[in-house]
Amino acid sequence: MSDPADPVSGLTWRQKEAVRESWGKMSCEWKTHGVEFFIRLVKTYPSILAYFKTFDGMDFDAIRSSPKLRAHMLNFKHGITSFVDNLDDVECLMVLIHKMTENHFRRQITINEFQDAFTLFSTFIQEVTQCDDLTVGAWTATLTVICTVIRDHMTLLQSRGEGV
Repeated sequence: MSDPADPVSGLTWRQKEAVRESWGKMSCEWKTHGVEFFIRLVKTYPSILAYFKTFDGMDFDAIRSSPKLRAHMLNFKHGITSFVDNLDDVECLMVLIHKMTENHFRRQITINEFQDAFTLFSTFIQEVTQCDDLTVGAWTATLTVICTVIRDHMTLLQSRGEGV
């Protein structure tokens, strides 16, 4: 059976469905999973914590129980959900990624932080959902597309001198 790739994103229908299904499983308990993901993120990549001034001087237990972390992780969930919901509407997906990129670019967050977070996210979603290799590959492909759009948009923003 043929599973042609989307001409713009390069993602196949099966990849999109795998991402949708696994995110559906993960997102329903994201308030808990999101906190765990963030703690893993800053333990794995400690330099990322510097972008979160609200957590200055807090240990990991205090950060873990912070309502500000839960709120941030819910914002993250809504962002990922909007991306997943628009995998078939590439024009809308691009606008959503651009808006998120601009928001992070103003805070001097670079493509490297996104790549670190997305690398960890692929591993994290596999652990939490116990998904198969197709789904892991689908997430990797999807996050690669998102990362490419982020990188290209950051390059454009830099060339315009925005966020400096």
